[in-house]
Amino acid sequence: MKNFITNFDLKNKISENLVLYIIVLVCLCTGIVLGIYAVKYMGSFERNDLTNYLSNFMVSVDKSDAKNLEVLIQTIKNNIPVIIIIWFLGLTMVGMPLILVMDLFKGFSVGFTISFLMKELGVQGIGISLLTVIPQNIIYIPCIILASVFSIEFSLNSLNKNNYKNSKDNLAVQILSYTSTFVAIIIFMCIGFLLEAFITPNIIKLIV
Repeated sequence: MKNFITNFDLKNKISENLVLYIIVLVCLCTGIVLGIYAVKYMGSFERNDLTNYLSNFMVSVDKSDAKNLEVLIQTIKNNIPVIIIIWFLGLTMVGMPLILVMDLFKGFSVGFTISFLMKELGVQGIGISLLTVIPQNIIYIPCIILASVFSIEFSLNSLNKNNYKNSKDNLAVQILSYTSTFVAIIIFMCIGFLLEAFITPNIIKLIV
């Protein structure tokens, strides 16, 4: 329990792993920039397909075809596997590069979505981005950052055999503490899941 609480002493964690936080943030921001440029240089065929999909989605929401439970399930499917993969990569000794790649893709997804909405829908796209894309990502992105840093830290520590020289029990305790951190992150992300499933569709209906 002591280790679990220590993991969430964010002030100390940030100061101890400041370089890791900077690296993760750089990857996320790089992904966002790449997502923005991907929209700018996207071909007309791909743009038309995405525009048609977006229009159909907004019409279905406006007609109350979107079911909150289905949206919740899909949201969980989209996010939980990412956290689980990051958790698993932290247990390996070569997880850091792959974790950073996942952060890059997360940033790309956010940047692409916001940029596409603003480019194709104008003022309405700005409203949709501010009210339906950014709010849950204010929760998701810090969770991804924390998960990535904890995972990279654990992965780097696993390279140092001195950390685990005492006994297998010591390793088991560290893995349990590491896992409990991710459970807490997932629980916190549930706020975003509920927001995206039950609040976002109603906001889109108001905007439409």
